[in-house]
Amino acid sequence: MQLSYPSEPLIGHGVRIRPWRTPDDLPCVLAAGSDPDIPAGTTVPANFTEASGRAFLERQQARLSRGEGISQAVAEGDSDKAIGLVYLDRRPQPWIAGLGYWLIPSTRGRRLATSAVRLVSDWALRELDILRLEAWVAPDNVPSQRVLDGAGFAQEGRLRNFLQLRGRTTDGLVYARIPPE
Repeated sequence: MQLSYPSEPLIGHGVRIRPWRTPDDLPCVLAAGSDPDIPAGTTVPANFTEASGRAFLERQQARLSRGEGISQAVAEGDSDKAIGLVYLDRRPQPWIAGLGYWLIPSTRGRRLATSAVRLVSDWALRELDILRLEAWVAPDNVPSQRVLDGAGFAQEGRLRNFLQLRGRTTDGLVYARIPPE
Protein backbone atom coordinates (compact mmCIF):
# COMPACT_ATOMS: atom_id res chain seq x y z
CA MET A 1 0.00 0.00 0.00
CA GLN A 2 1.50 3.29 -1.13
CA LEU A 3 0.41 6.12 1.16
CA SER A 4 0.03 9.70 -0.02
CA TYR A 5 -2.08 12.75 0.63
CA PRO A 6 -5.21 13.11 -1.51
CA SER A 7 -4.52 14.58 -4.96
CA GLU A 8 -7.81 16.49 -4.79
CA PRO A 9 -9.22 18.22 -1.69
CA LEU A 10 -11.62 16.10 0.35
CA ILE A 11 -14.54 18.45 1.03
CA GLY A 12 -18.15 17.71 1.90
CA HIS A 13 -20.95 18.01 4.42
CA GLY A 14 -19.41 20.82 6.47
CA VAL A 15 -15.81 19.57 6.63
CA ARG A 16 -12.61 19.55 4.66
CA ILE A 17 -9.69 17.21 5.17
CA ARG A 18 -6.27 18.85 4.86
CA PRO A 19 -2.67 18.56 6.04
CA TRP A 20 -1.82 19.94 9.47
CA ARG A 21 -0.45 23.50 9.65
CA THR A 22 1.79 24.94 12.34
CA PRO A 23 1.11 27.30 14.11
CA ASP A 24 -2.44 27.74 12.75
CA ASP A 25 -3.69 24.46 14.21
CA LEU A 26 -2.34 24.87 17.75
CA PRO A 27 -5.79 25.96 19.09
CA CYS A 28 -7.19 22.63 17.93
CA VAL A 29 -4.50 20.71 19.82
CA LEU A 30 -5.16 22.82 22.95
CA ALA A 31 -8.91 22.12 22.76
CA ALA A 32 -8.30 18.39 22.15
CA GLY A 33 -6.03 18.20 25.19
CA SER A 34 -8.74 19.68 27.39
CA ASP A 35 -10.99 16.68 26.71
CA PRO A 36 -9.93 13.81 29.02
CA ASP A 37 -10.90 11.16 26.45
CA ILE A 38 -8.68 12.36 23.57
CA PRO A 39 -5.31 12.31 25.39
CA ALA A 40 -6.25 8.98 27.02
CA GLY A 41 -6.23 7.20 23.68
CA THR A 42 -3.87 9.34 21.58
CA THR A 43 -0.61 11.28 21.74
CA VAL A 44 -2.39 14.63 22.16
CA PRO A 45 -0.75 16.41 25.12
CA ALA A 46 -3.05 16.57 28.14
CA ASN A 47 -0.93 19.38 29.62
CA PHE A 48 -0.71 21.72 26.66
CA THR A 49 2.18 24.10 26.16
CA GLU A 50 3.07 25.74 22.89
CA ALA A 51 6.10 23.45 22.68
CA SER A 52 4.07 20.28 23.29
CA GLY A 53 1.45 21.41 20.77
CA ARG A 54 4.11 22.08 18.14
CA ALA A 55 5.72 18.70 18.87
CA PHE A 56 2.35 16.99 18.37
CA LEU A 57 1.81 18.74 15.02
CA GLU A 58 5.35 17.92 13.90
CA ARG A 59 4.75 14.23 14.69
CA GLN A 60 1.54 14.28 12.65
CA GLN A 61 3.25 15.98 9.72
CA ALA A 62 6.13 13.46 9.78
CA ARG A 63 4.01 10.29 9.86
CA LEU A 64 3.85 10.00 6.06
CA SER A 65 7.59 10.49 5.49
CA ARG A 66 8.31 7.89 8.21
CA GLY A 67 5.98 5.42 6.51
CA GLU A 68 3.64 5.15 9.50
CA GLY A 69 0.48 6.54 8.00
CA ILE A 70 -1.33 9.72 7.06
CA SER A 71 -2.50 12.17 9.71
CA GLN A 72 -4.70 15.01 8.51
CA ALA A 73 -6.67 17.80 10.09
CA VAL A 74 -10.44 17.81 9.99
CA ALA A 75 -11.35 21.44 9.34
CA GLU A 76 -14.66 23.28 9.26
CA GLY A 77 -15.76 23.58 5.66
CA ASP A 78 -16.47 27.30 5.74
CA SER A 79 -13.68 28.63 7.98
CA ASP A 80 -10.93 26.02 7.37
CA LYS A 81 -10.34 26.06 11.16
CA ALA A 82 -8.97 22.72 12.41
CA ILE A 83 -11.46 20.91 14.67
CA GLY A 84 -10.15 17.37 14.70
CA LEU A 85 -7.93 14.64 13.32
CA VAL A 86 -8.32 11.68 11.01
CA TYR A 87 -5.51 9.16 10.69
CA LEU A 88 -4.83 6.16 8.50
CA ASP A 89 -2.10 3.79 9.65
CA ARG A 90 -0.49 0.69 8.29
CA ARG A 91 -1.52 -2.69 9.64
CA PRO A 92 0.85 -5.68 9.29
CA GLN A 93 -0.98 -6.86 6.16
CA PRO A 94 -0.09 -4.69 3.15
CA TRP A 95 -3.68 -4.17 1.98
CA ILE A 96 -5.21 -3.23 5.34
CA ALA A 97 -5.26 0.18 7.00
CA GLY A 98 -6.44 1.29 10.41
CA LEU A 99 -8.51 4.39 11.04
CA GLY A 100 -8.43 6.77 13.98
CA TYR A 101 -10.26 10.07 14.48
CA TRP A 102 -11.39 12.64 17.01
CA LEU A 103 -13.14 16.02 17.10
CA ILE A 104 -12.77 18.73 19.70
CA PRO A 105 -15.70 18.80 22.15
CA SER A 106 -17.23 22.10 20.97
CA THR A 107 -17.88 20.70 17.48
CA ARG A 108 -19.49 17.38 18.35
CA GLY A 109 -23.12 16.50 17.74
CA ARG A 110 -23.30 17.92 14.20
CA ARG A 111 -22.29 14.72 12.32
CA LEU A 112 -18.99 16.31 11.29
CA ALA A 113 -16.99 13.29 12.45
CA THR A 114 -19.23 11.02 10.38
CA SER A 115 -18.68 13.26 7.35
CA ALA A 116 -14.90 13.29 7.86
CA VAL A 117 -14.68 9.52 8.34
CA ARG A 118 -16.84 8.90 5.27
CA LEU A 119 -14.77 11.28 3.11
CA VAL A 120 -11.47 9.71 4.15
CA SER A 121 -12.67 6.11 3.95
CA ASP A 122 -14.26 6.65 0.51
CA TRP A 123 -11.00 8.18 -0.74
CA ALA A 124 -8.75 5.56 0.88
CA LEU A 125 -10.70 2.59 -0.47
CA ARG A 126 -10.84 4.16 -3.93
CA GLU A 127 -7.31 5.57 -4.26
CA LEU A 128 -4.90 3.82 -1.88
CA ASP A 129 -5.08 0.18 -2.92
CA ILE A 130 -6.67 -0.71 0.42
CA LEU A 131 -8.90 -3.77 0.55
CA ARG A 132 -9.92 -3.32 4.18
CA LEU A 133 -10.17 -0.29 6.44
CA GLU A 134 -10.73 -1.05 10.11
CA ALA A 135 -11.30 0.82 13.36
CA TRP A 136 -11.19 -0.40 16.94
CA VAL A 137 -13.56 1.15 19.46
CA ALA A 138 -14.14 0.65 23.19
CA PRO A 139 -17.59 -0.84 23.90
CA ASP A 140 -18.59 2.15 26.03
CA ASN A 141 -17.72 4.65 23.26
CA VAL A 142 -21.19 4.75 21.75
CA PRO A 143 -20.70 8.10 19.94
CA SER A 144 -17.72 6.67 18.05
CA GLN A 145 -19.71 3.56 17.16
CA ARG A 146 -22.42 5.84 15.72
CA VAL A 147 -19.81 7.65 13.62
CA LEU A 148 -18.61 4.38 12.13
CA ASP A 149 -22.15 3.10 11.53
CA GLY A 150 -23.02 6.36 9.77
CA ALA A 151 -19.87 6.20 7.62
CA GLY A 152 -20.69 2.75 6.23
CA PHE A 153 -18.62 0.55 8.54
CA ALA A 154 -19.91 -2.78 9.84
CA GLN A 155 -19.22 -4.14 13.30
CA GLU A 156 -17.49 -7.48 12.83
CA GLY A 157 -16.52 -8.64 16.27
CA ARG A 158 -15.05 -8.07 19.69
CA LEU A 159 -11.42 -8.42 20.74
CA ARG A 160 -11.30 -9.18 24.45
CA ASN A 161 -8.79 -7.28 26.64
CA PHE A 162 -7.45 -5.51 23.57
CA LEU A 163 -7.31 -1.73 24.15
CA GLN A 164 -5.39 0.22 26.80
CA LEU A 165 -7.29 3.38 27.82
CA ARG A 166 -6.62 5.47 30.91
CA GLY A 167 -4.37 2.80 32.36
CA ARG A 168 -6.90 0.00 32.08
CA THR A 169 -7.52 -2.77 29.60
CA THR A 170 -10.84 -2.96 27.81
CA ASP A 171 -12.34 -4.91 24.96
CA GLY A 172 -12.17 -3.52 21.43
CA LEU A 173 -15.06 -3.66 19.00
CA VAL A 174 -13.84 -4.24 15.46
CA TYR A 175 -15.46 -2.19 12.70
CA ALA A 176 -14.47 -2.51 9.06
CA ARG A 177 -15.30 -1.21 5.64
CA ILE A 178 -14.28 -2.81 2.35
CA PRO A 179 -14.58 -1.55 -1.24
CA PRO A 180 -17.94 -2.12 -2.91
CA GLU A 181 -18.17 -5.34 -4.90
